[in-house]
Amino acid sequence: SRTQPGSGCGSSRRGPAEPGDLDDHFRVVIRVRPPLERELVSPVWQNIVAVSGTTEICLSEVVAEASAGDRASGSSQVVTNHSFTFDCVYDQDSSQPDVYENTARASALSTLQGYNATILAYGPTGTGKTYTMEGVRSGQSKGRGIIPRSMEEIFQHIRSCRGPQPRFLVRASYLQIYNEILSDLLKPDRSHLVIREDRRRGVFVEGLSEWLCRSPGEVQTLMERGSAARATAQTAANDASSRSHAVFIVIVEQTESGDEASDGPP
Repeated sequence: SRTQPGSGCGSSRRGPAEPGDLDDHFRVVIRVRPPLERELVSPVWQNIVAVSGTTEICLSEVVAEASAGDRASGSSQVVTNHSFTFDCVYDQDSSQPDVYENTARASALSTLQGYNATILAYGPTGTGKTYTMEGVRSGQSKGRGIIPRSMEEIFQHIRSCRGPQPRFLVRASYLQIYNEILSDLLKPDRSHLVIREDRRRGVFVEGLSEWLCRSPGEVQTLMERGSAARATAQTAANDASSRSHAVFIVIVEQTESGDEASDGPP
């Protein structure tokens, strides 16, 4: 087996674009996970990943001899290097705080300015997507992932804005896509949900439950409850691999006290 380069993480925010700032609205980063213990003890394990600086990753493809020329030169293997450049590349020693601060924090905080933000983790099973997004659940602050860290900052902002003017409402939903079927992870009896679109709400999932959250702890409880309902199976790379795609949605609404008396919607 070979080491897998890890998972990809993309962050984006949708809002009014200004000339010259389009690159700030969409970023693609790579995170290399460290090898597992069972990979290190494998007799065929090879490290094929090298990170150069902060934006480039190199994959070394090792193949057996393919021609008479290779045999004549005494080479039993041919090594081909492939280099790729991204907005940012994190090596296997990268920390959870570094990934959040440099990749996800700006997108998370942009929601408080009225932007729609998306943070997407993508990659094969066992490459660290869940660890990057959710982190460990043992209470270790350094091991927290992108979602709990962003929730802590959002609620910290809400606490700092307490007063007679701003009012905040935070709601969360959790859905999975399994075999092209959408279901509600927080209300497992709701399945075969349908994606709709209208002028007022934009794109939404009809019938998906929304849960009021008053603290980061309540968000974490919902995440753990939904994760327990996800479809999982054992694979060669992961003992409890998630077999579905999951989407955790957080909606933050802010209204001013004067908005309640106005004729228009909040």
